[in-house]
Amino acid sequence: MALSRRGWNNVIIYSVLAMLLLFYFAPKHLMTLRQQHLQSFKLVPDGYVLVQLQFDRTDLHQAGPVWRFQPVVDDRINPAELAELWQQTELKPWPQQIELSPQPVRQVGVLLAGDANVSQWGLYQNGRDFYLKKQGFVDIFQVTTSQAEQLIPASLSHPTEKQRP
Repeated sequence: MALSRRGWNNVIIYSVLAMLLLFYFAPKHLMTLRQQHLQSFKLVPDGYVLVQLQFDRTDLHQAGPVWRFQPVVDDRINPAELAELWQQTELKPWPQQIELSPQPVRQVGVLLAGDANVSQWGLYQNGRDFYLKKQGFVDIFQVTTSQAEQLIPASLSHPTEKQRP
């Protein structure tokens, strides 16, 4: 099957148009996807239900419609508010590379309904800044000191060398 000169011209014209469209729309589409990814990340993704938070000193679990600590170690923390905070918090990935210490200052295990594995979240401190990182993920999320204390309260975690007076 041989193409005439006119046929080859049409092939070249349509190929160039296809390449222009590819080079014009593909980067825009990739940039849009990247911006959506960088916009926000929910700690408990939409469509998932939080079942349990496992701190060092206690577990927060749902018993029917009520959230409870087992055992209770700090009665100043409202279990329902802590669970709601984890379900509603959205964070933006930190856009820069940063060196985190090998061990988190505090950590928590998060169990979602229908998921057999507990995902581990670590709270890292770098100078005065705090960062959350999910084990096995590349992205890290900067949090304020207040957010760090609200999401992973120090009173629910074992004190580490940095936290001891």
